[in-house]
Order: sequence, then structure tokens, then C-alpha cells
Amino acid sequence: MKKKIISLLLIAAVSSTALISCGKTKDSANLNNENTTEQSSTTSTTEQSPQSNSKIVGENNKPTVEVKQIASLTDFKDKDKSEIEKLLGKAISEENDKATYKKDDYSFEIKYKDSKCNEIKIIPKSEMKFPADGTNILKLVGINADDSDSTISPAGLEWNNKFDTFKINVVSNNEPNGKISYVTIILSDPSK
Repeated sequence: MKKKIISLLLIAAVSSTALISCGKTKDSANLNNENTTEQSSTTSTTEQSPQSNSKIVGENNKPTVEVKQIASLTDFKDKDKSEIEKLLGKAISEENDKATYKKDDYSFEIKYKDSKCNEIKIIPKSEMKFPADGTNILKLVGINADDSDSTISPAGLEWNNKFDTFKINVVSNNEPNGKISYVTIILSDPSK
């Protein structure tokens, strides 16, 4: 009787070990296949991408939204409210030195310093992926940006003293789904 119980326990242990190891072997084989597939698709995507020199790799490098240029930075820089209204239309709200405009699928918050445009905040109304559309959204104002000055982080991208600006920030929602919250373009040093 004891021999039968020991034999059954031994068979049960061997069977469960075999089942567990078979499952792991199958899963790891699938993972290896998926990783190989993912690596090959990442490689092909990176090679086909127009920004192949970017630090952003794979699917995150492909813009998801077509962006059409609305204006150039020179159309904003040192312009007063009347000139900005010719460009973006009538302000939907004004508060002290800030005015908000809507144009196409974007909201523009313009901050004025000494009655001249000094800061542009662009808020997309439709979903734009981060980091894929991080440089893409800058095309709205005629900027064809490459890699940012900062390393890519979930928080955003940053350029300092480039494109005839003081600072540019593309800010994400800082979540795993990665969407652009807004862009801030500071045209000249606010302390001067």
C-alpha cells in the first residue's frame, strides 16, 4: 500500500514538473519568436522612416497625424495683437497679456511681453501620439526639427536656443499611452 502511494506521488510530481516545464518552454519559444518578429519590424520601420537618424525607434518614430503649416515663427515673433489676429483670427478669450485663438484643430495661447508676441502655446484638439508626433507638431509653425536637446523622456522633448527661439518644449501627458498635451515655444528670453 505504501509503495502504491509513493509511486502515485512520484508520478504526480514528475507529471506536474513535465507539464510546467513544457508550458515554460512553449512560452519562451513564443517570446523568442515575438522578439525576433518585433526586432525585424522595428528595423524595417526605422529604415523606412523619414527621421531614421532620430533617437526614437520603431513605431514611435512614425508620425500619426498629418500636420499642415499654419504660419512660420517669423509670423509670430515680435508681432502685436492685431497682426496675430490677421494670422489666427479673432481671439476667443483675452486675459491681461494672454489671448487664446482657435485655428484648425489647435488652440493657440499667445502671451505678450511689451505688447509683442513672446510665447506660443499650442494645444492639439485631436489625439497626437508622443513621441511619434513630437517633432511633427512643430511643422505647424514651420519648424522641421530633428532630435531634441534632451534625451527622450516620458515627460517631453526640449530644444534650447534653436530655430531662432529661446526654448521649445513638447510636453506629453506623461502616461504609458503617450499623447501630446501641448507645445510651448518661447521666442525670446523672458528675463530680458
